[in-house]
Order: sequence, then structure tokens, then C-alpha cells
Amino acid sequence: MGFIEVLQPELVNRIAAGECVERPASVVKELVENALDAGASRIDVRVLDGGRELIEVVDDGAGMDVDDLRRCILPHATSKIRTDDDLFCIHTMGFRGEALPSIGSVARLQITSRPRASDVAHRLAVEGGAVGEVVPCGAPAGTRVEVRDLFYCVPARRKFLKTTQTEMGHISEQFARLALAHPNVAFSLKHNKRTFHQLPATDDRRKRIGDFYGPELADVLLPIRRAGNGVLVEGWVAPPKESRGSGKWEYVFVNGRYVRDRFVSHAIKEAYRSLIDPSRYPVAFLFLTIDPDQVDVNVHPTKSEVRWRDSNYVHGQVLAALRERFLATNLDHTLATQAAAEDAYRGRVRQAMVDFFTSRPAGVDVEPRGGGSSGKRFDAGASAFPREGHAATARPADHMEASAQRSAGGGETCVPGAPPGEFSAQPTAEPANRSDAHRQPADALATGGSGDAPPRAIQLHNTFIVAETGDGLMIIDQHALHERILYERFRARIADHALEAQRLLLPEVVRVPADRIETLETHAELLARLGIELTASGPQSVTVHAFPTFLHKLDAARFVRDLLDVLSEKGARPSPETLLHELLDMMACKAAVKAGDPLTDEEITDLLRHRELAERSSHCPHGRPTTLHLTLRDLERQFKRR
Repeated sequence: MGFIEVLQPELVNRIAAGECVERPASVVKELVENALDAGASRIDVRVLDGGRELIEVVDDGAGMDVDDLRRCILPHATSKIRTDDDLFCIHTMGFRGEALPSIGSVARLQITSRPRASDVAHRLAVEGGAVGEVVPCGAPAGTRVEVRDLFYCVPARRKFLKTTQTEMGHISEQFARLALAHPNVAFSLKHNKRTFHQLPATDDRRKRIGDFYGPELADVLLPIRRAGNGVLVEGWVAPPKESRGSGKWEYVFVNGRYVRDRFVSHAIKEAYRSLIDPSRYPVAFLFLTIDPDQVDVNVHPTKSEVRWRDSNYVHGQVLAALRERFLATNLDHTLATQAAAEDAYRGRVRQAMVDFFTSRPAGVDVEPRGGGSSGKRFDAGASAFPREGHAATARPADHMEASAQRSAGGGETCVPGAPPGEFSAQPTAEPANRSDAHRQPADALATGGSGDAPPRAIQLHNTFIVAETGDGLMIIDQHALHERILYERFRARIADHALEAQRLLLPEVVRVPADRIETLETHAELLARLGIELTASGPQSVTVHAFPTFLHKLDAARFVRDLLDVLSEKGARPSPETLLHELLDMMACKAAVKAGDPLTDEEITDLLRHRELAERSSHCPHGRPTTLHLTLRDLERQFKRR
């Protein structure tokens, strides 16, 4: 007797479900695509408990008669292809005939449908692959599909579903992709008792973009259009100043289908090269129309990837379309404005940190170790943080506080362009008992520790600092080191209590994607600990009521939007520690000096002193090294002295 057996149809369908029904969002995608292929002019989606309890899709499309209703749940039964040639010239959203039988094999499925020419509707139920009888019923023209208890008969799959917020976020994203591609169809999306979207049909794709992401973004989008050799590239791209902190703002559609394509993505990236900060992402909504026989959409079970017959030509068309628009849009003025805005934003971040770190309770004097009084007050939170196991040396006020003293009639002169609050031109106070002070590490600077003459150091290419040490030299990445110093300071500041918050006199309303509302509600308590108080003020907006005091000079709307983007990309709900790390890292990265920023000798000296006192100064919060150390022995070997 042989070992090979033919699998049962129910098992075959469940295997297929593993490919095309990954999570509730996959079900929404498949059902809405079927409705679009049926010619629907309105599609309503209703979801309960992130799709676990119910996914309902109602359309006013062509509907199905009794025979079609019986066949639609059979494997590979479809009305969209007939011959081999049809498979290589796809004009529809779906064509494999796998969706409904796959869904019916892992959930409780009920389909109610009525053709427009019929007076009677019919209903069919499928439960875990078991098909019921078709029964007549009353219903409007079109089709209603209800999917209940997804994966109830496949517990191993169900337990891998994420939180309600996460699953709803995926559903919202799939819904947005479908609605953006088909603005001539009216859509609605409801989750539990909340209406996420109510979108009327429109001939203006820009308006549909505004329905999702607000008129503020839609109004500044730049139209693009380029046609040639069977490829039409059209859509809208945002000017560089509208870049985002998340890579989810790139939407590419091919013949009405959302896809992820590395050739198109690379073309977009190349078009924006040097126009935006490398850590930011462009906003682009591109709609490509191409002859179906020039693109293969049958290369992935979810049809989210395509294969081009001439990928280089498509890449070139997209790149040319964007570059033509940028060249015709007076980007000189836009780029200058954006550069000034970025400088101002960076300056506000740094100044906010100064106000934060130099603030201190009135009348609090801190004495250096050994009993001697320095005669100067300083903020314990702003003083350098020692490595674990070492005592901290007392420090005078930081550089920007000295600037404030100077403006009042005395004190150290502040060097223009200095990163506020972090680089001090004043020497560190010497502890009375050096044995109690912070001990220098093995790579101690050649000129000594705190209180000694500054080390011999220079800046190279406005990016790296080369400093002499007792046994060689160090090469320091100025951005990575400064980022670590700021991160450690923030972390120490919030270790014991929530960040100080200031209520806004006029609360600020921020337009966000609908799924960010769920993110806000999930993390409200932790956001409050960070001094951020947000409330949902609409299906696509949040209101900022309180903001961290030390960030009061920042653009609250931009900061909140970037923060919610970060949280929404975390997938499953992150731990409080993870969230704190993400936020502090984001603040430190934005505030740190950048590669290309020139530093004065005083700033270089102060950065090196902070390095000796910061924890884990060898790596930035992202894990990149901050310092390379070359010993004299290494140098001698390189020059053949040994």
C-alpha cells in the first residue's frame, strides 16, 4: 500500500486559507475586492472585536442567483477567467476562486445575495467547511457576507491573532488602500459602535486622500502625470516639507490594485534624495495604469506583488514623473523654506531641553563631595550622569544658562550656533577628594580628567571628532555620542515620576488616520506618564490637552503625529519600557547635533567631558558605535614601527 493520499477538500481549503486568510484584514480585503468586481457603487464594512467576532461586508453589486451561490464556495470556482490567456491579462481584483471557500473552512460564513433582476434573495451558510442548504429570504439587491468567529475551528491560528487595536489597525490600512484606489465607490467602515469612515463617491482622488488624511495634506499635494509606451503614471506627491516619520505613507497602485514594488519604491526614494532628511519618509500616492499583459499579478497569494515585463522602464517613468514635477515647482524656494523650518525645529528641540534641564527647585544648592561648597547652584537633573559605581562631580549651570546670565550683565559668552543645554564652556568643578570622583576609564584623555586642561581634539568633516588619549587616540561620531548623552539624561529624569506637563491654553486638534485613535486609547495611561494628554475628538482627529513642559516650544501636532506613527508600527502592544525607549530615543535623535554641524572648540571639549560621565557611552541608543579607539601600538604597527 502506498503512502501518498489525496487530501480531503476541507483540509485543502484550510491550507489555502493559510495563504490568503492571514488575519481579519485579509478577509476584509478579499470580500471588498469581490464586491468591487461585482460592480458595486457602495460598500459598507462592519467589524466587531477587531474582526474576531464579526466581519460584515455589504454591497449593492450584481448579486448572485441560486446556482452562483452554490458554486461560489467551491474551490477555484470563479467568473473572472476562462482560459489560459485570461490568466496573463487580468482585468479584475480577484480571479483564483479561493477566498470564499477558504474563509468558509475556518469560520462561520453566511452569504445573502440577490441579483438586481430578481425579486427573491437567497442565503447560504458554511460552518467550518460544512456547507448548508440554499434557502430563500428577503434582502435588497446586492450581496451581504457575514464572517463570524474567525479561526474558531483552528485554535492554533486564532491564538496568533494580535490585540484588537492591532488587528483593527491592519483592517483600517487595507480599507484605506481599497478606498483610495476606487474613489468612484462610496465606502463606510464601522468598528463596534464607532464609525471610522463615511466616504461618499467622488471623481476627485485628491478629495478621497483628504477624506483619509485631512485637507491640510491634500491641499499641498503636487499632481504628477507622465504617459508613454503603454505606461501611465499619475497621482500626487507631497513636497519635501510634508515628510513623515513613518514609511507607511507610500501608496502605489497598479491597475487599481495596491502593491509593494521595489522598483517603484526605489524610484520614489531616488526622486526625493537630498530633498528630505534621511530619517524621514516621503508622502506619495501613485496610480500606475499599464496594459495587463505587461504585468503579472499572479506571483503572490495575496496579489500584493507584481512582476513587470520591463521593470527598468517602469522605474524610469516613475522617476521621471516625480523629477519633472519637482523641477516645475519652484523647489528652490520650498527647499530653502524647509531647511529653515528644519533648523528652527531643531533649535526649538534644543532650547526646550535647556529649559528642562536648567529648571530646578528654588533655593536648592548642591555641594561637591568633600564638604566644600562651590558657591554655585546647578540642576541635579542637568548634571552629568556618572557611570554605574562612580560618584558624580558637581557641575555649574550649563552653557545656555550661562548665556542667560550673560544677557543679564555677566557670565560666560555663549558661542552662536552652539547646541543649547548640552555643551558648557565652563570647566567642571573639581571634587575636593579626587579618590571619590569619577575615575577615568582606560582610554582616559591624554590631558587628564575633569578639571584639567581640555584634551587636544579636532573636528573632521563637521562629523567626526579626533581626540588624543593617554595611550593613543579616539575617533568619535558626534551625532551618535550626543544622542546617547541626551538619551541617558532623559531616562534618568523620568525614572521616578511622570514628566512635568503643561496644559495648553488652546488645545490643539491634530488630524490622524483613523486607526491611530485605537492606538491613543490603548496607550493613554503611558502617554500621561510622559506628560502627553490626548483625547479622541473625532473619527480622524485627536486633541492635545497637555504637553511635556520641556517640549513646549516644539510643534505639538508634528510631534504627536510622529509619536502615534511610531506606536502604530509596533504591531502588538509594546511594553512600557519599550515605549519609553522609543520615545526617548526619538527625542534624543531629533535634538542631537547632526553630521555636518560645525562645532566650536568649547563644544567639542564639553562633548568629550560628557562622554566620560554618560552611561553606555560606547554606543548610541540604536546600537551604533560612538567611538573607535586606536592605541599607540596599533598606530606603530600600521607604520611598521613594530
